[in-house]
Amino acid sequence: MQAISQKKRVLTALVGLPVLAVALYCGGWPLLVIVAAASVVGMREFFAMAGRPGLLLEVVGCLLGGLAVVCLAQGLWPALVGLLAGALWLEHFDFLRRFAGRGEKDPPRGLLVSAMLYVPVPLGLLCWFSPLETAFVLAVVMAADTGAYYGGHAVGGAKVWPAVSPGKTWAGTVSGVAAAALAAACFAVATPAGGVPLALAGAVLAVVSQFGDFYESALKRAVGVKDSGAILPGHGGLLDRVDGLLPAILVYAAGRSLLGLG
Repeated sequence: MQAISQKKRVLTALVGLPVLAVALYCGGWPLLVIVAAASVVGMREFFAMAGRPGLLLEVVGCLLGGLAVVCLAQGLWPALVGLLAGALWLEHFDFLRRFAGRGEKDPPRGLLVSAMLYVPVPLGLLCWFSPLETAFVLAVVMAADTGAYYGGHAVGGAKVWPAVSPGKTWAGTVSGVAAAALAAACFAVATPAGGVPLALAGAVLAVVSQFGDFYESALKRAVGVKDSGAILPGHGGLLDRVDGLLPAILVYAAGRSLLGLG
């Protein structure tokens, strides 16, 4: 069974990575469409685990998530703020409807805004970054994941946070950080930024990405599911693949001016 799962993972990667590479190379609308579609899928997986706001609100929320990606791609920051505020007020109005019509007293939980800030906003930034920046962030996080997986399986040892993610070891964490730093330093050949600053940035993003993994692991354990979904054969859900990428994008966006990859 494990061998079959591994084959599915490889096949999914062989199909998905070239598509992603072409989208990154083309940029523009091809990349925007892929990111918007991924955002909608990720939001639906989040709703399935964190709680569904209701069919109508979920559909409208996913639509707003797609529009958020468009706003980020075009640098329309005021419009993005308006979409987030609109999502918040949609839930407020839904609370008014439920309270007035059925006497329900459960206050709005901000699920739409949480889902939009969790998935479409970080992913949408990939459409705003330069191709080199997007390649940098993706390469660093993928290197961190790969290094952690193989380093953890090869060495084993003490667990990092067993109550949240029983499989993650300190050996895997160190291997992931080292792999991410090495991958980041390789970008020195394509940018004025030095290898040392890039390696440090890669190490920071690797650590941040692991907390993204921890968050999704805790969310899945809280609701008793193994994967966030089943859209990617051998990999599970989309959030299972991008959980570490989401916070890493935000941290890179906050400090991007320091590296000059843009």
